[in-house]
Amino acid sequence: MRVGMRNIKTAIAVSLSVAISRFFNMEYPFYAAIAAIISMQTTIGESFKVGRNRMLGTILGAMVGVIFYFINSNSIIAIGIGIMVVIYMCNLFRWNKSVSIAGIVFCVIMTNLDGRDPIFYALNRILDTFIGIIIAVLVNYFIKPIRNYNDIEDELIKIRSDLNKLLEDKVIKGLNVDLKNIEDGISKIEKNINSIYINSKNEFEIKKFKSIIKNYDIAFVHLRIIDDMDQNYTLNSVNYIEFMNIYGKFDVIKYPRDRENEIVYNYHLIKIIKTLTDVMLM
Repeated sequence: MRVGMRNIKTAIAVSLSVAISRFFNMEYPFYAAIAAIISMQTTIGESFKVGRNRMLGTILGAMVGVIFYFINSNSIIAIGIGIMVVIYMCNLFRWNKSVSIAGIVFCVIMTNLDGRDPIFYALNRILDTFIGIIIAVLVNYFIKPIRNYNDIEDELIKIRSDLNKLLEDKVIKGLNVDLKNIEDGISKIEKNINSIYINSKNEFEIKKFKSIIKNYDIAFVHLRIIDDMDQNYTLNSVNYIEFMNIYGKFDVIKYPRDRENEIVYNYHLIKIIKTLTDVMLM
């Protein structure tokens, strides 16, 4: 059986969360364990986002739950109104991904305290959740981080090389090309860039990475449009010079004249060349 790194990191995070909860004699260590499991994502950035959403939802649900508990914990109407308040506030603050956990915490306080003090229970749920989230993010950060700066730079260089090769095969050689690999590559780099964002003190470097991958995205969209056209079309003189500057002298393939499609085809080629040139100037 193959055990993935995420599995191992999740196990470590859960074990540490339970151990810390027991050390501080927390009432329900499994709440910290649940938070650790949910917050352990593929990248550090994703872990942080999921953990933040859970933390915000827990705090909001606990606060509204305590207020409505003291208003009338036995009222079905109060429970219904309280849930409406929870959902409204999540939407108001744009915490849409926190709605579920906020509603769950609210309902637990209103229906399942079994005589326990609601304020004490709410504070413990917030602390449990905080422990699980922090442990998950730290484990994800220190144990085999997804990528570092050099890895990202190498991947960006490879994407540029792949784009140039596809452009050469498609336009100069008139070959059919497969865009799936480069599309997956761009998506992967975007996730990897996001995974190191919260760990970096160098915002300029991260902004540069994001700007480069945005240009690659634009170039890819124009390349896909060209690939979706019925056929290739003859290069205009401007694009021929641009391609010759990039790839060296080559024989232009002459296609049947179609003025309207030629204009569209060459327009998208200009856009591709411009975005790739802009990357070189960064």
